[in-house]
Amino acid sequence: MKRIAIVGAGMAGLSALGALTKQGHVVTLFDKSRGSGGRMASKKVGNASWDMGAQFIRAHDADFMNTLHQWQRLGWIGEWAASPHVINANGIHLSDDNITRYVGLSRMTALSRQLLAPANEFIPSTRIVSCQRTDSEWLLTDENDQHYGPFDSLIINTPPQQALPLLENSHLAAAINDVEMLPCWTLLLAFHERIDTPVDAAFVHDSAIAWLARNNSKPQRDAGETWVIQASHAWSKEQVNAPREDVLQTLEQAFYSALGVQANVAVEHWLHRWLYAVPANPLGDGALFDADRELAVCGDWCQHGTLEGAWLSGQQAASYF
Repeated sequence: MKRIAIVGAGMAGLSALGALTKQGHVVTLFDKSRGSGGRMASKKVGNASWDMGAQFIRAHDADFMNTLHQWQRLGWIGEWAASPHVINANGIHLSDDNITRYVGLSRMTALSRQLLAPANEFIPSTRIVSCQRTDSEWLLTDENDQHYGPFDSLIINTPPQQALPLLENSHLAAAINDVEMLPCWTLLLAFHERIDTPVDAAFVHDSAIAWLARNNSKPQRDAGETWVIQASHAWSKEQVNAPREDVLQTLEQAFYSALGVQANVAVEHWLHRWLYAVPANPLGDGALFDADRELAVCGDWCQHGTLEGAWLSGQQAASYF
């Protein structure tokens, strides 16, 4: 049995947590946010709520598919029956994919809370800024100079730019130094009345927008009309430091234009910038391991930029201990 610290409670960290606790290890999980989930984030403003980050879960890997089926039997996720459209210069038409998409019930964050349950301790709202290795143990320090440990082993599950300062001169730094993460501006809108369109979800081309979805079309969501609008990564990169009001206006206009509907008055809205949304050049290595220091690094950027990639990365990280 080892005492293991995991920095970052996104999908990869939660995946590693589940595997490690099944092995009998004692796991402490840290996250800079108030809760778990990372990009499995949800947002509530007034009476409106949305899935703010990852919109759905899909599987290619057989082990992950089996895991999704298990979560579905437990009632943690459900199938999202929406048929996605494609919106491009030729108009609006149904996508030809037949992928089964799952979502957390009753929001994406709820899945992360189920996956968090095995943790021996979860310490939220804590930004770890230093990880020091003694001869045989790890000691962690947060931004308020609070100290944690000792731990036998350490897993870092953060974007690569945030992982680098924590690696304490590990040889792993060289492997991740060139990984680029792309941003994503996300606009959330709520309306009094239903938007008159058959589209519940769509991949958008030739626009500032890459994705839009009627959040209330997902199972077990609030009934109010709510939409998630995610900008393309290329546009988000160009506008990463643009004034928020300009970003909001551009994305809102692009939303109405893409659907071909008249502008409406949103009763609630929220704009969020995901600075490290997806990897431009994922490593495809599963996870990284420094055996001499009992240190692993994981995340979707280690595998591929999806929740499936993050889960696989966490499983790989846990297998090292």
